[in-house]
Amino acid sequence: MGWQHGIDIDKNFRKVQCKYCQKIISGGIFHFKQHLACTRKDVEPYQQVPENVKQMILGVLVKNLEATEKKRKAHQYSVNDDDDDDEIKEISSKDKGKRAAS
Repeated sequence: MGWQHGIDIDKNFRKVQCKYCQKIISGGIFHFKQHLACTRKDVEPYQQVPENVKQMILGVLVKNLEATEKKRKAHQYSVNDDDDDDEIKEISSKDKGKRAAS
């Protein structure tokens, strides 16, 4: 979505030049989308971006953020569910390396 509005510089996807203001944004397409959406997050916003582009990019960023949060929560629950029946024994530093008495 963002590549329609920017140009890859140096063919490494790390620097993107804005087609509107010609500014070169470091940090890849994510930072470039922040530039277009005018979020002021880690990058200088472009205030004169067309409103339809701004809203479209902002929608993409929100959708990606929601998907990331959903994945994070799903992973968190799956990790917690695996350990429900297991008893965890705490070992203090003075117990480490000691053998059980025979």
